[in-house]
Amino acid sequence: MDQEKTSKWALTCIGFGIVAVVVLLLSGYGYQWNWWGLNTAFTWLLPSSGILGLIGFSLAVIFGFIKWNDSARKGSAVAVVGLVLSVAVLGTLGYWFNEAQKYPPIHDITTDIENPPRFNNIVALRADAPNDTTYGDQDKGQTQREAYPDIQTLYLDVEYEEAYNRALQAAKQMPWEDIVTSDQQEGIIEAVDKLAWFGFKDDIVIRIDTAETSSRSKIDVRSVSRIGRGDIGVNAHRIRDYLRIVKSQ
Repeated sequence: MDQEKTSKWALTCIGFGIVAVVVLLLSGYGYQWNWWGLNTAFTWLLPSSGILGLIGFSLAVIFGFIKWNDSARKGSAVAVVGLVLSVAVLGTLGYWFNEAQKYPPIHDITTDIENPPRFNNIVALRADAPNDTTYGDQDKGQTQREAYPDIQTLYLDVEYEEAYNRALQAAKQMPWEDIVTSDQQEGIIEAVDKLAWFGFKDDIVIRIDTAETSSRSKIDVRSVSRIGRGDIGVNAHRIRDYLRIVKSQ
């Protein structure tokens, strides 16, 4: 008796699912590895992964209606894997598209809008970045106030030296790529964070200063993306996470 053959329909389902996943992953990692530019990644590869995922999803659904109970074929498990891969791609694209709609198109976030911390050694590292370190106008500041009202200066009831040490230890606990500057005399800490998928780099500057009295200090943080008009809330989340660690010490 001939062995049952896996349905070509099922194989096609999983084929589209696998290719969709590969294209999705390579859209970001390929840009990070300098295989292609950002325009290619966003204009061609990301949409293509969605189209491939949609085709794989559609074929899997059709297979379920037409081929599932075909006794002369097998492949339901293969089709399910293809369906899962396709849904994963579509879900990922849908998630990030939805996230992009939630946040304002700004990429420079700071706890002190009126007098944001200034970058020092980081400036040279951003020489080729599309976004410079000049803080935006008051309209952008107001946009930040409305979107992230909780991003504010952190006051600590400790003297300057202890505040600086806490700020530096918190920076070392963050999953950042590198701490570029740690100058206690100037009260400045600078760091670079690298996002995993596309490899986008964001820069952080932390300013520690005395407050109104010698026994009180304040910490301000600024996080800026090197590329992109918006940041999908990444910089605000980074500042929140950092200040949460400082307060927990």
